[in-house]
Amino acid sequence: MSGGPAPATEFRLLFVCTGNICRSAAAERLTRRRLQELLGGGASAVSVHSAGTQAVVGAAVHPDSAAAVRALGGDVEGFAARRLRRPMVTEADLVLTMTREHRQAVLGLEPRSLSRTFTLREAADLARLVGGPPDAAGAPDGDLRGLVARMAAARRLRPGAGADDDVDDPIAGPPEAHARAVASIAGHLGPVLDHVVRCRS
Repeated sequence: MSGGPAPATEFRLLFVCTGNICRSAAAERLTRRRLQELLGGGASAVSVHSAGTQAVVGAAVHPDSAAAVRALGGDVEGFAARRLRRPMVTEADLVLTMTREHRQAVLGLEPRSLSRTFTLREAADLARLVGGPPDAAGAPDGDLRGLVARMAAARRLRPGAGADDDVDDPIAGPPEAHARAVASIAGHLGPVLDHVVRCRS
């Protein structure tokens, strides 16, 4: 995202957490694996990145989170944590945060990003609301930016956000905490990526 404007046809997805070494890093690498698995060469049409509000800049993925990502088939090689900056938000078509606090941090950098910034859990719920099951006959399809717009419009249909919207930070916890966080992220990514794949297939 920092290498200049992306082609207009590229969809830019940004994950955000605190240190960018556990949750958002896991989300980035699991998303890349899933898209590559399902779209092959077409995965290059979706640019996937992550950043942290208080990033450990340049750090690799935390070893316990890395192990959990690998257990799900992801690859953490070559990862380097980045600090969240306003241009990253401005350029992103969809920003998915790990907590409500991270979402507020994103909006603090770029208030105009409200219609394309969601917690990961919120995005999963809204993707189900607006898209229906991926295999449903006659389910709405279309481009990814249209999907994001429908998700934003459907916010009024979703119950108010609560603590369940947050993916707990495993940084000070045992390996099991990292495994739980990564499993939660993988589960919430499912509904969103199902529609990404549908739009790009």
